[in-house]
Amino acid sequence: SIEPAAAEPPPGMSGVPPQQLAQWKEAFSCFADHHLPAGQGTISTKDLGSLMRALGKSPTQADLTTLFQEIDPNGDGAVDFTCFCNCMMKQMRPPEAEKEVLESFKAFDKDHSGTISAVELQTVMRNFGEALTDDEVDEMLKGASSCERSPGVIDYRAFTKILLGQ
Repeated sequence: SIEPAAAEPPPGMSGVPPQQLAQWKEAFSCFADHHLPAGQGTISTKDLGSLMRALGKSPTQADLTTLFQEIDPNGDGAVDFTCFCNCMMKQMRPPEAEKEVLESFKAFDKDHSGTISAVELQTVMRNFGEALTDDEVDEMLKGASSCERSPGVIDYRAFTKILLGQ
């Protein structure tokens, strides 16, 4: 028998690494109809933001509103796997994002050591981009602990890579 072309990436996704597509498909399947094969069926637009966040993306409410208008102009409320992949691709951070984040941290790096204190990191995280809740900042600080050079001193270049999912 001929194998279905399940390994083929969705149209326009040839640049996405196969392991990334497999991760997306598995996560998508958790939100889609469980009786269908992985990557088939649809998810609701209401679940899209949760699913993207579960995969490490950080769409703002404005990002999601714009996405909904693009992917569901009729308000049907359904997103298929190809459409979901396109949404994930849009959330891939452009190179400028890394530069912007690094510049924010550098403003606190008075001795040009590539580090900032945990307190300074909190200040940057509370003031950069969309306002974050205290819980979101605390969660990010937990991630920063793996970038500590010494207690309370964060290597912000390494933290930026984690922040942007690189």
